[in-house]
Parts: sequence; C-alpha cells; structure tokens
Amino acid sequence: MQNSIKQLKGWIRSQHLICEGTDFIFETVDQTQLEKFEKCMDEIGGKVRQIKAVGNWPMGPNRSFKILRAIASVPRPGGESLVTYWAKRGGKQTRYSDINT
Repeated sequence: MQNSIKQLKGWIRSQHLICEGTDFIFETVDQTQLEKFEKCMDEIGGKVRQIKAVGNWPMGPNRSFKILRAIASVPRPGGESLVTYWAKRGGKQTRYSDINT
C-alpha cells in the first residue's frame, strides 16, 4: 500500500493526477500507466468508475496518441491525505488539459 501512495503522489507532482470535488482524475497516453493507476486505487480502497479517451496528444508529424482519462472516487477513509497532498503540491489541471478541452 505504501508503494501505491508513493506512486499516486508522483502522479500528483507530474500533473497526471488531480482532484476535482470528490473524484481523482488521472490522464495519460500510456495504457500500462492506466493499469497501474487502477491497481493503486484498488490497493488504497478506491475504484475506477470510468475510463474514456478525451483527445489526442501530437507526437510529431502525422502521429498522435490518445489521451486516456480515468475517473475514480476518492476512497473514504484513507484518501484524505492524498487530497491534502494534492492541494499542497498538485495543480488544478492535468498536463494534457490544453489539448483535451
């Protein structure tokens, strides 16, 4: 569980994971990172409610990757410390927000 919390904090600092209301929103272009997020949420008692593609990340001429967004409820109890950490070290938008709006 400690590794999951450490990973989630890393995603908060890198602006892949934000908090919005009572939800965690995780965005990535890497399917394996999405699977790791789901595993981390399971380990801390949360559950991913929705996964969808929200845009494309350009990676050079004629090449782009789908931006995947996962929405999970903040687990209660237990998730409050991550929300506090996000409030201190995180951002209000993910690193892909400019593209998928």
